[in-house]
Amino acid sequence: MKHRLRWSAMGMIVLLAMTAVVVGCGTEKATPEATTSADDSDILYWKSKMDPSFVSKNPGKDAMGMDLVPVRKGDPGADLAKLELSGMIIQRIGVRTAPIEKRQLTKTIRGVARVTYDETKLSRVNLKYDGWIEDLFVDETGEFVKKGQPLFTVYSPELVASAEEFLQVMNRSKAGSHMEHLASSAKARLRQFDFSEKQIQALADAGEVPRFLTVYAPRTGVVVHKSVVEGSYVKEGEDLFDIADLSTVWVNVDIYEFEVPWVHEGQVMDVDLSYLPGRVFRGVVDFIYPFLDAKTRTVRVRGVLENPDGALKPGMFATGRIATEATAPTLVVPSEAVIHEGSRSIAFVSLGEGRFESRDLILGVEGDGGDYALLGGIEEGERVVLSGQFLIDSESRLKEAAARMLGPDPLEETMGTRPTEHQDSEQEG
Repeated sequence: MKHRLRWSAMGMIVLLAMTAVVVGCGTEKATPEATTSADDSDILYWKSKMDPSFVSKNPGKDAMGMDLVPVRKGDPGADLAKLELSGMIIQRIGVRTAPIEKRQLTKTIRGVARVTYDETKLSRVNLKYDGWIEDLFVDETGEFVKKGQPLFTVYSPELVASAEEFLQVMNRSKAGSHMEHLASSAKARLRQFDFSEKQIQALADAGEVPRFLTVYAPRTGVVVHKSVVEGSYVKEGEDLFDIADLSTVWVNVDIYEFEVPWVHEGQVMDVDLSYLPGRVFRGVVDFIYPFLDAKTRTVRVRGVLENPDGALKPGMFATGRIATEATAPTLVVPSEAVIHEGSRSIAFVSLGEGRFESRDLILGVEGDGGDYALLGGIEEGERVVLSGQFLIDSESRLKEAAARMLGPDPLEETMGTRPTEHQDSEQEG
């Protein structure tokens, strides 16, 4: 009796095990691949449940071994070229939009400025002969002189010889036309030595050669350089004095190369100094230098400023501002809408009903506040995303990655680029 019960129990166990095998075999065949609808013509692609960037043109498994699910026409997010968000997500990430409109752009150019001499009002005093400085009437750097004021006297044997020759010829010039020609040549030689007409006439009237010649200031200004003392020997061409008229000065402002299109001659330049707070000096841009500083990548812009009281001193540093003119009305994209990605600049356009699309932009000049002139990429009236676009961009990147993994066939306008052979082999695996 005990043996019969034991065999009956063993038979029950065997029966249960066989049933489990049959059920298990039936379960193994009931995969999503096997249970999909016979009509799969509306399936666009297959994707992973856990990894949105993992997509395939064929059914299979993702990297984690999970079955891919089909994406059909009309499903939310089926179009990989556009991004669709629910109203709750849009509100949560604080999406704001604004229309693309035409308006004028303005820009104030600011840069480091440096005060320097007006080169057109600089004079240099030197001699065209060798000699010795006898009397020095202006003996301090920084001294103010007037045009025609005596600077120094000089003795030169060569100059004395030329003056004596002139007087001898003048005394015999009445002898004939030949002597008149010699007198004219002797006078021309004195002019070459910087004798003025007044000095030549005084020499002819006196009838005798002075031992020393007086040299006068060629302009009114300040002595900014002096290299002689009384009794010093000077050689022909040696620089003795530099005199600068500081009634006007130049102010050079260095601007960046992308700001150059905004600047042209005739614009107003304002200059202020940190050590003269509240005072603004106003001038005019009169020259834009035709070359670029290779180290700083800047272009020098020159302004001319009146300096009647001498407050602007060459060598001073200042802040320069150039008030540019407004552009003609043009399409403008706000700076907060633009995302710079290396060589690309993009913005997201709202298509309505929670749909967004990424657009490549062609940007023009940058105005105040960072707004850009828009040359292409978005049409007038379309709305761009101003806030929350970085979260939208991250979601868009997932779709771009998915589109790159799919080939253009069968829905080329939706899928994007064809995957590589390596990606195809991974999906088949």
